Amino acid sequence: MSKRRLQVILTEEAWTVVESVTKEANAGFELGTINYSDAINELILAAKVDIKLLQSKHTNIRRSLRFMASKGDVDLDDVIRTLTELKARTAGSKKQKREATVDG
Repeated sequence: MSKRRLQVILTEEAWTVVESVTKEANAGFELGTINYSDAINELILAAKVDIKLLQSKHTNIRRSLRFMASKGDVDLDDVIRTLTELKARTAGSKKQKREATVDG
């Protein structure tokens, strides 16, 4: 089995999940140990990523506007619809970030 080492920066929310899974996996498990790498590998293998949501969370609004403006035939209704959809998809993640900042 080939192993690769990679440094990853986790959000507080992601780290909480990793710690929780690792603690739960080790609770009452006396035949071995589960480390953070083991837990993270299983989380990755079991994950179903929503690609559109991931892209939405990392969309650069300025770049998007420049891209839309560079098209020869700009349809203002399409631009507004696209930006509204982007706002709707990312609103939940921004709200969670704000709540975490206020709570933390």
